[in-house]
Amino acid sequence: MPTIDTADLDDAISSAFQELRTAMRSFNRDSIQLYSAALEALVKLRQVTP
Repeated sequence: MPTIDTADLDDAISSAFQELRTAMRSFNRDSIQLYSAALEALVKLRQVTP
């Protein structure tokens, strides 16, 4: 099973967080929901990645 590069995962979390902040500033409900779900999934994945 291939492993996940934690540095790449951290970059993806950072990017998703920045996009979520942008969506919150523009009050875009659909984008907020999308990036919130993506961020939640990435953080959960990061928690189980050694």
